[in-house]
Parts: sequence; structure tokens; C-alpha cells
Amino acid sequence: MFGNRLKALREDNDMTQEQLSTYLHISRSALSNYENEIREPEFDLLIKFANFFNVSLDYLLCRTNIRIPYSPLHK
Repeated sequence: MFGNRLKALREDNDMTQEQLSTYLHISRSALSNYENEIREPEFDLLIKFANFFNVSLDYLLCRTNIRIPYSPLHK
């Protein structure tokens, strides 16, 4: 499920795998493996994904359908 969510976020932002992987300093093949759920990213990379797309980790990990990160919810 995470892979589908990650791919959807990337596509919603009109980005290619190459563009996102370059921005995050990972290989395109690593990103492809995450999107296809062949591999799981380390925690620090999950945070980078969430920060880049401005979504919560819970949204990124399919625990909720609310995209808003935690901090804006509590201001």
C-alpha cells in the first residue's frame, strides 16, 4: 500500500521517478523498488518523503486518508 501511495503522490506532483530520486539523492531504481514494494525505505527517507510532499507519516504509510501533517493541525 505504501508503494501505491508514494507513486500517487509523485504523479499528483507531475514528477518522474528520475526527478524525485534526484531531489532525494537516491537512485531511480531504489525509488522504483519502493513504489513496487520490493524494498521498504529507512525511517529517515520516509521523513524526507513526507516533508517533500507535505503530508503526515500516517498518510504516507496509509494509516489515514488525511494528508495534513501533524504540526499544521495543532496551530
